[in-house]
Amino acid sequence: MIRLIHGDDEFTIANSLEAHLDALGPPELRAPNTTVFEAPNVSMAEVFAAAKISPFLTDRRAVVVKGMLKPMDTRGERVRADWEAFGDRVAAEVNQITNELIFVENIPLKLTSAPLKRLASLAEVEIHRVPDRRERGDWIRGRFEFHGVRASARALARFNDVGGDDVRRLDGEIQKLAIYANGRTLEPQDIDLMVTDASQDRIFNVMDAIIEGRTSQALSGVQNLIANGESIEGIFALLTRQVRILLVAADLLERGTSSAQVGQRLRINLGWLVDKTCRQASRLGSQRLRMMHLHMLEVDTSIKTGRADRRLAVEMLVSGLVNG
Repeated sequence: MIRLIHGDDEFTIANSLEAHLDALGPPELRAPNTTVFEAPNVSMAEVFAAAKISPFLTDRRAVVVKGMLKPMDTRGERVRADWEAFGDRVAAEVNQITNELIFVENIPLKLTSAPLKRLASLAEVEIHRVPDRRERGDWIRGRFEFHGVRASARALARFNDVGGDDVRRLDGEIQKLAIYANGRTLEPQDIDLMVTDASQDRIFNVMDAIIEGRTSQALSGVQNLIANGESIEGIFALLTRQVRILLVAADLLERGTSSAQVGQRLRINLGWLVDKTCRQASRLGSQRLRMMHLHMLEVDTSIKTGRADRRLAVEMLVSGLVNG
């Protein structure tokens, strides 16, 4: 059996590979029956030789090859000399391979080059792509079922709203919910209690770029918020809230208040989040934060009165916050 697993969803790729290796047999037999080759330090001859080795106390073994196919995907990279005949070698030896030969690539391959076309015609091909916002609902529902977590439709929708687009993080949050639920059906209030709104993480990334004067990263961060379903109005609300939090923190710090007291005043319970808030507030200072807040008000007014279109408003916002 030859298998090709590729795509940009590294989390699902890793899970798929793990499932195929688990199928080899009991855990104590898996290690002696698994060989992993990682680019670039592997020869094609070694791979095909390993694919023909007899398994130890089980029906078959697995040979995993990671990262060797990308140069063949017509991407302008040089194919190593000993791999140039890969397509012909696969076709010639496919019937002699007695084990699982699994090629893994953490990028989506086009499969348009001659060697990869040959491989695809002979292999079981899996492609795993990071789900977009429309597809993520089905992905989330599937992972809830996989982990045995019951949730109402409204709870699933709420999880999709706040969970973000990092599938590894989403799966971790679902596992946490499985422990919390303890067999009962989750509702939206459970999601709000247990799951951190990922939009807040993205806002922190935008604020980091603003504080450090990285205009292009700040602009791309705001555009990512839009791509993940946030409205212009929602982005303004999130940024305004963050600026207000920093403004209060800066004012308190300038009066000699300790970081712990700032956290209590702002009702922030996570130590790392208190530290980050205080660092950002200290770096900006209350005077600049007041100017930022005033700028946001002016841009918000320009949108609501029709003086600026939405795209221009985003650029005005970021530019003004970075350079204000």
